[in-house]
Amino acid sequence: MDQINNYQALTQFNLQKQIDLKAEKATADVDKNEQKLNKIAEDFSAIFIGKMLSAMKKTLPDKKMIDGGFAEDIFSDMMYQEYSKMAAKQGLMSNLNQALVEQLKKQQS
Repeated sequence: MDQINNYQALTQFNLQKQIDLKAEKATADVDKNEQKLNKIAEDFSAIFIGKMLSAMKKTLPDKKMIDGGFAEDIFSDMMYQEYSKMAAKQGLMSNLNQALVEQLKKQQS
């Protein structure tokens, strides 16, 4: 009788362990998906901020006294691109990111 009880207890323990492992895996999958969605939203925000900075740059008057020419244009574009990435990482557009993540979640389900 003790052997039967021990076997039942062991079987229940193994089943519970399998359930726990599956739950952990499902949680990990959800976390990975959440991270991917956040990264996508952050990348989109960086592009949006970059376009906004580019449009703002066009409104500035040209400096006629000191002109770096083509090299300055390339460098300034790269600089604004890095500014936009930094701004997106710091959460400058956190409300936009949150709305994008929510919309992407709706599309997935």
